[in-house]
Amino acid sequence: MKIVSSTLKRGVGPALAAGLVVTALATPAAAQTPGSTAFRVFGTAFLSARAGVANHMTASVVSGRLVLMDTTGVAVGPGCTRLSATSADCGSAATVGRLAIGLADGNDSFQGMVTLRTTVDAGPGVDTVATGSGGDTIGVNDGMPGDTVSCNGGSDVVFRDAGDSIAADCERRF
Repeated sequence: MKIVSSTLKRGVGPALAAGLVVTALATPAAAQTPGSTAFRVFGTAFLSARAGVANHMTASVVSGRLVLMDTTGVAVGPGCTRLSATSADCGSAATVGRLAIGLADGNDSFQGMVTLRTTVDAGPGVDTVATGSGGDTIGVNDGMPGDTVSCNGGSDVVFRDAGDSIAADCERRF
């Protein structure tokens, strides 16, 4: 029995180690923590970034529905349903009065292709923000120059730092 036991041990050790390596490398993307959370409360839809992630977010209207996306993944909260690991349906765009975006830290981007009034808090980092044709409020004032903002119509307000690049279509700048 001693020979079988030592032979078994020699074979099980490498097999077990190989199994652990394969399991560690095969972790599904869905099991990773998403980069942001989409949720809707009453008439406002939110897309809120997680700290420590370089988020790349978009908002669009598809077949009359508000779709929020983040290439780093989206967790879904109340009022929204999952479309994929990176997108959420937050209901009829006709019933959403406002969109609130929180980019958190890092070098993030937001592209809003919607007519909704949008509020963007870019947080610290060098960020790129482009909003749609609603009356938008954008905050890129984080004490660091280098942010880029485009407002694309509407009556917009931008809070910025010296050295940020603000497009001419952003009417009011502070």
